[in-house]
Amino acid sequence: MSSIRVGVVMDPIAGITPAKDSTFAMLLAAQERGHDLHYFEQIDLRLLNGEALGNGRKLRVTDDQDRWFKLGPVTKISLAEFDVLLMRKDPPFDTEYIYT
Repeated sequence: MSSIRVGVVMDPIAGITPAKDSTFAMLLAAQERGHDLHYFEQIDLRLLNGEALGNGRKLRVTDDQDRWFKLGPVTKISLAEFDVLLMRKDPPFDTEYIYT
């Protein structure tokens, strides 16, 4: 199977509890299957001339409770390049969430 490009929009990854976080479990499973992961927060996303863009970072996750993630440098990415975009932001469910 070929690699799938996965973008995930979530709360700050440094603040999660990996052992209890379902988004982390999904990312770990996707990475184990060889998929390419990219990380975004809501503030990283924008619409410019009709194109959805993000300031994303390549993401690597590990099953290590002390150092569970590593982020690459920030890169401007067209969201159309992703096969899957996961919206995993925790509440509040507000207008910012809806427009994201």
